[in-house]
Amino acid sequence: MTNENGLTRNRIEIQLIFALYLFLLPRASMDYDMNFWRIWALHIHEHGLAGAYDGGVINYFPVYIYALYVFDWLQGSVANITAHIYQIKMLFVFFDFLPLFVLCCFRLKILSFKIPYLFLLINIAYVFNSMMWGQIDSIYTNLSFLAIVIGLLYPLPAVLLYLLALNTKPQAIEFLPVIGLVLLYSIRNFKTIIYILIAATVLQLLILLPWLGNGGIPKLISYATHSVDLYNKLTICAFNIWYLIVPSNHYFINDKDIFILISYKTTGLIMFGASSAFILWPMLKTIWHQRSKRLLPDAQLYQYIFLGTGLLCLYFFYFNTQMHERYANPIIIFFFFYAVVSKNYKLYILSSIPYFLSLDKCFPNYLPIVHYKIIYADKILALWYTATVIYGSFLYWKLAKGSSRNIGVTAN
Repeated sequence: MTNENGLTRNRIEIQLIFALYLFLLPRASMDYDMNFWRIWALHIHEHGLAGAYDGGVINYFPVYIYALYVFDWLQGSVANITAHIYQIKMLFVFFDFLPLFVLCCFRLKILSFKIPYLFLLINIAYVFNSMMWGQIDSIYTNLSFLAIVIGLLYPLPAVLLYLLALNTKPQAIEFLPVIGLVLLYSIRNFKTIIYILIAATVLQLLILLPWLGNGGIPKLISYATHSVDLYNKLTICAFNIWYLIVPSNHYFINDKDIFILISYKTTGLIMFGASSAFILWPMLKTIWHQRSKRLLPDAQLYQYIFLGTGLLCLYFFYFNTQMHERYANPIIIFFFFYAVVSKNYKLYILSSIPYFLSLDKCFPNYLPIVHYKIIYADKILALWYTATVIYGSFLYWKLAKGSSRNIGVTAN
């Protein structure tokens, strides 16, 4: 079979699976979140796109506001919006499929290795948040993922993709260090920087255009600056390190309270910062070596990118306070692609199980076994995440230890 025939088959299979998932899309959702989408969609329907931020009703970033606006236009009436709000989940599922469609159908221009995409699409941990829960994490996660992968070869579209991710949810900031390192590798002249700055400025102005003249921008900035401490809890159903070291009810602990000598929040940031240095320093050295030798991206570099970024997201979730259970979402796709490159699927499997079980614990009744009623289930999930952190860190340490061997193809 020729490469083109293989890519054609990929396109057909992925589109058929996508159609099947839309057909199976459940009407049930996390009622608390879906009620917000309903209220916001009705607010935009009444006040228009320009009035989306009026009245303090909506506190999400513009990309999702545009999505709700298009949803309103397609539904056409208040009755349809109210009755069919669950269909907004089609957008979230679309972004679950987007990176696979791009990389599997056009991989010869971006990635050279074959991707067994079914191993990701049949993973319930990957699609649960979009299909059942009805949350938007797939949008910023997979826009950032594509920005990182594409950015190794094409820096300008990568920056635009990442800008869209930042305009979707503030959690996209966790990818910024890796985006910076990727651009360090791929930007080779000052002219590219100028093009990127111009294109990014134009795109940002276009995104903000409906609110430039009506006071919506200050409101959006206020939402952005206050989003960090919107829920200043130790954790919000995130089974991370705090479930192991603090015995009290974590939801009722203010993360600004003192833990030993400093606040819980500061302690978490210090642990996250120290663990991030473990990731970023070897990645920086490898990327700088590849750049200075003008080497094309190779298997070792992709392992650094996929494993390192997945661990960075895992550390972000595991050590920081104010975490929701869904903030572990990015680890699934990054660990999957690390598994594809390294041919080691253990970490991918190990990380998928606690993520799915934690979502099911907070949004029950999908598994036949009520696992979340087991005594100390929260501690078990926290220990499982701990095992994932330890094993993933061990794999990264092995990768960094062997990185003295420079493997690559000299670029022309």
